Amino acid sequence: METADHLCKDCPFTSAIWTRIQQDYSVHPVQHGQTFSSTNAWWDEIIVGKSAENKRRLSGRLLYVLWNAWKERNRRIFTGRRLTFLEVASLAREDIAQRELAFAGNRQTIPAEPD
Repeated sequence: METADHLCKDCPFTSAIWTRIQQDYSVHPVQHGQTFSSTNAWWDEIIVGKSAENKRRLSGRLLYVLWNAWKERNRRIFTGRRLTFLEVASLAREDIAQRELAFAGNRQTIPAEPD
């Protein structure tokens, strides 16, 4: 059954994406054998004990993974096209990298497009 819990942490496809993301970012949202009463409880468990800055960073990474899993679900349903979990993980990593650039402390200037 499609539920938020399924999409976020129980779906084998999403779990494969999480496994790939864990390798790059030390994000450990899915622990085998853990059960939670809700997606909120699951999210809270992931960020508990982290500093405010790390909570924001980690929550941003979680959101980008989930957003890309959601888009893949819709791609499959509405267009019949499919990406692999590695491709979806790559898209999430690209989004994460763009977010980190946007919120970088040194605020690098992005060159304007030529006229």
